[in-house]
Amino acid sequence: MYNYTATVTVSDDLHDDVEAVENVAIRVGLEAVTETLKKVHFVGTLAAPDKATHICVTLDNGLSYYGPIVNGHAELEGGWIAFECDMLTPQELGL
Repeated sequence: MYNYTATVTVSDDLHDDVEAVENVAIRVGLEAVTETLKKVHFVGTLAAPDKATHICVTLDNGLSYYGPIVNGHAELEGGWIAFECDMLTPQELGL
């Protein structure tokens, strides 16, 4: 399920001063829930601003997925974040 290593950047664009936190070398899996909704599953914990609104997942193969956060769940051992994104996942691209 966790097929990739990625840099996961979580940001808050609620203010003029955008706060972004970069998480490097995170083990992730990427799921296409619908054509426009993706879910990133991650191992461990992610650092993030208090009121995170957006996510960018840059896979080790160079593909990037980003968009507004819709939902999520996290525990110490891992979790997931659902976000709006209409890009094709690596599986959908046949990679």
